[in-house]
Amino acid sequence: MKSILRMALCASLIGCVAEPVDFASSPIVDGTIESGYPEVVFLYNRLGAACSATIVAPRVVLTAKHCIENPSRRGTAGPAADFRVYVGTRPGGAGYVVAEVRPAPGRWDLRDASDVAVLILASPAAEAPREISFDSPAAIVGQTFTAVGYGQTPSGGSGTKYSTMKRVRQTDGGFIYVDPAVCQGDSGGPIIGADGRIWGVASFIYSETGGSPRCGTAPGAYNVVNRWRAFIEQAIEDSGGCVPSPEICNGIDDNCDGVIDEGCTETWEPCTSHDECVGQLCRAVDDGGPRICTLACDPLRPTIGCPGGSYCASTPGSCDGFCRPGEPGDLPLEAECTDDVECRSARCVDPGDGRRRCLAPCVGDAANCLAGEVCAAVPGACGSCVPAAIVAGRRGLGEPCAANEECAGELCIDDGGARYCSRACNGEACPDGFHCRGGECIRGPREGVGGACIGNEDCETGVCATAGERVWCTAFCSDAEPCPPGLTCTEVGEGTSICTPDLGVVGETCDTNEECTSGVCVALGARGVCSRLCGSGDLCGGGFDCVRVDDAGNAVCLPVATAESSTSGGCSASLEPGGAGAWLGVAWLAALIWTRRRRA
Repeated sequence: MKSILRMALCASLIGCVAEPVDFASSPIVDGTIESGYPEVVFLYNRLGAACSATIVAPRVVLTAKHCIENPSRRGTAGPAADFRVYVGTRPGGAGYVVAEVRPAPGRWDLRDASDVAVLILASPAAEAPREISFDSPAAIVGQTFTAVGYGQTPSGGSGTKYSTMKRVRQTDGGFIYVDPAVCQGDSGGPIIGADGRIWGVASFIYSETGGSPRCGTAPGAYNVVNRWRAFIEQAIEDSGGCVPSPEICNGIDDNCDGVIDEGCTETWEPCTSHDECVGQLCRAVDDGGPRICTLACDPLRPTIGCPGGSYCASTPGSCDGFCRPGEPGDLPLEAECTDDVECRSARCVDPGDGRRRCLAPCVGDAANCLAGEVCAAVPGACGSCVPAAIVAGRRGLGEPCAANEECAGELCIDDGGARYCSRACNGEACPDGFHCRGGECIRGPREGVGGACIGNEDCETGVCATAGERVWCTAFCSDAEPCPPGLTCTEVGEGTSICTPDLGVVGETCDTNEECTSGVCVALGARGVCSRLCGSGDLCGGGFDCVRVDDAGNAVCLPVATAESSTSGGCSASLEPGGAGAWLGVAWLAALIWTRRRRA
């Protein structure tokens, strides 16, 4: 019967916060004037309403949702500028500006036990925050609690902080029911358990016998906060605060005491389990050796992610990497070796042709290898990049092919002269490092303005332009929408202008780096060509291959026609930049105009 009566009273009690600010001195419900609990604050609305609240983080205040409702637009939160937070026994002096108001998701009539809200302050509060309990409120049933608030007194006044100690009766439906302890204006104030933590916020008073509940004799209800943990902690994190939790070995100050991973075992020290290590990884780094704390890393990038004096080694039979003490050797790719540590790539393997040598690591079917190479591994497994000629069996995504049957996906495409295994796609359904063009997954990301392209789908703007032999991604431009640096807005038709590169685009001839948009001019014997750096995860677009150019594993994009014969790179060339050709043919201009209309 109590819950039925309570529901009937909710609507009428929402207005209980709109109490005129009247600084009175009579005790509330057998309470006493409180000069302590500095974190319990007075929440004032410029329209004259008043509530109680609690500082729970340097910039976060916890209160009841009905306390922040906009009286002129019921069912919405009032603007932050309407609220102020005051401290002290009798507020009116020191206070804080509110920067943001957040109501808990749910109804505004209390029926779904969502009567919780937070306010984010514009500056950190000086008062120490009160800890919140997110445990089940059933733990405090029958216990004595402390109520603190600025609410109305039985004699009618309000605006002075009082506290009282009462008994918790029961919990039900998201509320904590208590002996008579709170009045109008105490809404949003905390119920503080014997452990000193906040278990709920004051929500309403109710009648057990029917009729209107009266301040001083009516029992009260607090909205529990444990079900709103994610909501409250998100506000604390968004405000720049720390959400306390048990300290674990993860490189984070979990318990917010200013010390990270206290009691955890440091990297390279002996260990028995993962959870005791700072890096959460305890293992033997040498076969038969002792277990020590180490760190997880990416074996495809052996020189990145590990402390000085160590490198990323791979676990045999998997793609898991771990930091191993030592420095990788100086042997380049294809150099003969006896152990991983001798190679710059940290990978010494016999791929099956009887010759053990330094190879680049890869993952099967992940397009990690460069021009002329395939990954000697099944899909998802770790392997090595080896010349395509020595590997039998179907090839993975992005690897060279001559016919469909050579590919695991049974699709071998010709992309501007580069033939490689692909997959069918629909829109953007391609793996990272690929994009969809004409229903096929194409190597490389979509290019920005000035980048290389074959079709419109290769460009972020959706426009691929041509001028003679020059082809590039472009965008429409005007005085109001200028081109990015390094490009000029050029008229190509009546009322139509596009961005054209000031320097050579990838694939054009060059003499020096300064002649190329990318800043990279690669020498090809008697020729020089504008290029760009590339590598695993950043392959080249249509008509280009990513080719290794030195022993360190550096690679650049080269036209397919020249890629097979390229063995070295540089920053000089003997040929003059090639002919510019005539501006945009009629067919391309029509396509550009059509594309613009389609995108409008």
